[in-house]
Amino acid sequence: MTRPLHVAFVWHMHQPYYKDDLENTFLLPWVRLRCAKDYYRMPALLDDYPTIKQTFNLVPALVAQVQDYVDGRFTDVYLDLARRPVTELSSEERAFITRWMTESSQIRRVRQYPRYLDLVRRREEAWPRAAADAAKLFSDAELRDLQVWFNLSWIDPETIAQNPRIAELVRKGREFGEDDKEPILQLHLEQTRKVLPKYRELQRRGQAELVTSPYYHPILPLIANLDAARIARPDLAMPRRPFQHPDDAAEQLRRGIEAHTRVFGARPRGMWPPEASISDEVARLAAEQGLEWMISDEGVLARSLGGPINRDGDGRVVEPELLYSPYRAQTAGPPMHVLFRDARLSNAIGFEYQSRGADEAANDLIDRLHQIHQRQQEQAFLAVIALDGENCWDFYEANGNPFLRALYSRVGSDASLKTVTVSEYLEAFPTTRSLARIHPGSWINANFDTWVGDQAHNAAWDRLADARAFVGDRERAADDPDRLNLARREALIAEGSDWFWWFGRSHDSGMDQIWDSLFRLHLRNIYMSLEQPPPAILYQPIVKEAAGSASKRPDRRITPKLNGVVDQEEWNAGGYVDVTALFGAMHPPRGTVRRIWFGHDDRNLYLRFDLVAGKQGPGVELELRFSGEGGPTSALSAQAAGSEFALELKDATPGSGPRPRWTGRANAGEALAFAVPFDVLGHDPGQTLEMVATAFEDGKPVERLPPTGSIAVRVPGDVFAGRHNEPLKILVVSAEVAPFAKVGGLADVAGALPKALRAMGHDVRVVMPRYGSIDVEKYGLRRIVTNLGVPLAHQPVNADVLEGRIGDDVPIYFIENPQFFGREGMYGFWDDDARFIYFSRAALEMLRPLGFLPDVIHVNDWHTAVIPNMLARLYASDPDYAGIATVLTIHNLAFQGVFGYGTLHLADLEQWGLIKAGISGLDDIVNLLGRGLFFADVVNTVSNRYAEEILTPEYGEKMDPLLRVFRGKLRGIINGIDYDVFNPSSDAALAARYDIGSIEKKVENKLALQKEVGLPQDPTVPVIGMISRLYDQKGLDLIANIMWGLMRLNLQLVVLGAGDARYEEMFRTNARDNPQKVSATIGFKPVLAQHIYAGSDMFMMPSRFEPCGLGQLISLRYGTIPIVRATGGLADTIDDWDPVRQTGNGFVFSAYDHWDLYAQVVRAVETFRQPTLWRRLQANAMSTDVSWLHSADQYVGLYRTAMANHAEAREYSTTSTGPYGW
Repeated sequence: MTRPLHVAFVWHMHQPYYKDDLENTFLLPWVRLRCAKDYYRMPALLDDYPTIKQTFNLVPALVAQVQDYVDGRFTDVYLDLARRPVTELSSEERAFITRWMTESSQIRRVRQYPRYLDLVRRREEAWPRAAADAAKLFSDAELRDLQVWFNLSWIDPETIAQNPRIAELVRKGREFGEDDKEPILQLHLEQTRKVLPKYRELQRRGQAELVTSPYYHPILPLIANLDAARIARPDLAMPRRPFQHPDDAAEQLRRGIEAHTRVFGARPRGMWPPEASISDEVARLAAEQGLEWMISDEGVLARSLGGPINRDGDGRVVEPELLYSPYRAQTAGPPMHVLFRDARLSNAIGFEYQSRGADEAANDLIDRLHQIHQRQQEQAFLAVIALDGENCWDFYEANGNPFLRALYSRVGSDASLKTVTVSEYLEAFPTTRSLARIHPGSWINANFDTWVGDQAHNAAWDRLADARAFVGDRERAADDPDRLNLARREALIAEGSDWFWWFGRSHDSGMDQIWDSLFRLHLRNIYMSLEQPPPAILYQPIVKEAAGSASKRPDRRITPKLNGVVDQEEWNAGGYVDVTALFGAMHPPRGTVRRIWFGHDDRNLYLRFDLVAGKQGPGVELELRFSGEGGPTSALSAQAAGSEFALELKDATPGSGPRPRWTGRANAGEALAFAVPFDVLGHDPGQTLEMVATAFEDGKPVERLPPTGSIAVRVPGDVFAGRHNEPLKILVVSAEVAPFAKVGGLADVAGALPKALRAMGHDVRVVMPRYGSIDVEKYGLRRIVTNLGVPLAHQPVNADVLEGRIGDDVPIYFIENPQFFGREGMYGFWDDDARFIYFSRAALEMLRPLGFLPDVIHVNDWHTAVIPNMLARLYASDPDYAGIATVLTIHNLAFQGVFGYGTLHLADLEQWGLIKAGISGLDDIVNLLGRGLFFADVVNTVSNRYAEEILTPEYGEKMDPLLRVFRGKLRGIINGIDYDVFNPSSDAALAARYDIGSIEKKVENKLALQKEVGLPQDPTVPVIGMISRLYDQKGLDLIANIMWGLMRLNLQLVVLGAGDARYEEMFRTNARDNPQKVSATIGFKPVLAQHIYAGSDMFMMPSRFEPCGLGQLISLRYGTIPIVRATGGLADTIDDWDPVRQTGNGFVFSAYDHWDLYAQVVRAVETFRQPTLWRRLQANAMSTDVSWLHSADQYVGLYRTAMANHAEAREYSTTSTGPYGW
């Protein structure tokens, strides 16, 4: 009889240590919520499948937190806020619930409950607002529904079905009462109490093996010696401070084993190393602690064996005995068995099957196991499927229950498959293979880049190293043993892997500020346990820029009036730090300040402290400390004195005298606002100045401001040290450039912007692919570089570089490779990822041979968005490239360059893996535009309004969560038009040329247009032009709803365009039925388009959304009046006509409503009948500057901002400080 394939399911159950032991408070709720949804459900499912055996790893820090809930020894911030009657919530608590009890609308668990989804989307749409402002959008009833749904959605669906009271609440859906909350919360606690007994039960009946981990889930190889990261990747940037504590690694193991034995009544035989991270030293330490086996990933096995685990075209392992056999580590002491998971099978459950039906997914996994079984022959293979036991189910139908039931039923009834615990297998089949060495690595790319190497990673390690060294010093000084134990415990907590996971640039939880604050809280607790004040640096955030509503960078300089009355309009362009937004509900404001506003002009730093009600009287004092590199430290006191605050600035640098350097007074009502002259602070222009404050009441400190971090400003002056007016060197990289190759508006921008930049004196150059349609002789191209070796998938692929000109003096380079670009067409090929990865790399590789190293590279859309990623990863240590800043312009958000993981291999970026931003739909794909957004120094889109709109789900094309994370570097610059191309005074296509001084000649073009399209020639009938792709996005549904009304007005409509067949037919039908009023040309004719711009009186663009818009810009240039909806670039360029003031350049409506469009058409027609007003309106339109020179000047500012951001990022990459700043 054929031996069955043995299958070991190993589920890793883990949560970080969320509890502040000094306050006995759970600051985050995930242990409780996971108990309600996953930690009981996973073992309880096995009651229905008695033949299925599994291995569960329960991390001791998780078990301890579960036990704390069971024992009732806790305060849970989220639980307390959920219980609180809505009417008793403070404004800060309402803001907290609105912000932190709404999850992503992309999570399947959220989407399955319509009411919860509606509330979440309401919060997402209000994202640009501060949390306190967004909270005002929710009524008491809606906020109560949010309290209920946040907790109700975390109960497993099968548990809900078994509980009639809870099931009835799901059916009720909305308008919950206060008494509806407690049954949900009690069920959470009831499920939590059942968790540990259920695992003990499975262990007793032999259906599950329970294994442990180091207590607080540290990455053991890094704790033992941080330099292990360099073995996995020799070029990795390392922290400044060494960290080598093998005694801590052993202590984490010892504590984990003891806790496991105490809770579950049996000593564990196996270990799940956190993040599947192992090394020779870890194997030795684990064996010395009496453990028998541990588990890791196939990538670590490959690096240990010195060669890849090869798979065939169907994903089957070519040499299955390598992966499906255990190994014995070469330890000097007791034996240690090492097993390696099948990453393909494990990741299929973790990431792939969530998008499939339950039966289909289960069958696929069974098929893959059968393929392994077929190649087993007489060997006894063990297929290890190991993954997190909770996180993936958030994205499955019904919490993954249908899939797991389908899988367990099929495996249980399949004679060729046998589930086993790991120890059961090792007892039955002796290990015959051994490893001469274990490569230090994790289950992510077989290295440790996810936890060390980034700027924030290394800053965190440095802080941990300092704190751990402090504990060592106090141990050697024989300090109080009890206090030392507390401090040592806090150090072990801070060694956990999760802090470093979220500090990396490749992950964003949406709560990074909270993780940052918790990590530093544990480090501060080390010092406080030993009765020492924590270092000031532990109050500064490691995550450089707080996201979301907790802070805002200034938009521009401000000069508010300081007359005792706050005019909010004067401060709106400034920055702020919301003192209560981050931990407001956890630590309600006990001090004086709700929010700090800040900004500056050329002479003064302006500060405004919004005071808590009742905190303006005697005894209130603020002490501000200003410090920074290269200047003195100053202390400013603001002390209440009647209705004023007395201000006094003194030196605070050690050794300086007490003499005041500056004094002043400020009125105080609800806010304290004042200005501090920069010249009294003693810092030079361009230097960074940091400010922190302490609030006192009756001489006692009550609050630190801001609660996490500092406020940093750059002293006004020349950031570029005399280079502000120097010409920049700019490389524009684009997949298409007019006139050489064009599909959309990108080509127009890439062809026109460089000419404007060159006219301003900048050295700008352009590069694009040399498509087969680009004629070398026609454009006079010359070959300047041959056989340029361009890396692609770690192999050089040669290219030539040709040079031409845009206009007379803008160099443009063409990357020539016939294999990739010598085809018919530009886009839409199966290998577009390879083509544009190659083009992007070639654009970088050509720079040295050309002797042109730009200050900034301007990339455009997904095709070239990987360049910032390449510079940050592949060229970071190259001195020629390391200083190059990047700007990414998003022209079309709908196309994002979404490909498979193999694209990273093509780009030579696979060792860094996927970017895990904590955003469903983006975490598990290669999204090239998203990577550009992540790595570029500045990102812009093609209008200010559109830059705000894409932060919302309506316009964000499913990338809005990521855009919101990086909104601090998002800008909007409207496109221009080429005044040489679009010029009514020189346009050879026109019947009559004209300018603003001869606007009366425009009517000759109107008559010519009417004749050309077959409409009656009548100068008194207004002509509305429309040139458009005929799709819903362009507002065609609005036009369809009012066509009957337009036909009743005295007007003519001239349409040019193509698209949706129904709209094409609509215009054809109207042209046939109303030949005196409508002309429709389906298709596109460039000459006719020019005639429409010049010959029409009005130009209609009622778009649903419009990133920039080109038609309204050209029509303004030709004195043709736009009728537009206020969206995107249309809102930024068209101002509504005011006949009283005679201002404005078009007719604008806001709501996406056909009657609003109709009303604006009527307004336009009525205004047309008043020649004097119409001439004034035309003059306004033609006077509007829509040239590229105007936009190019804004781009130069954007380039300089990118350079400043890049320089600052490089500066902070070697330091451990990352303050707020701009």
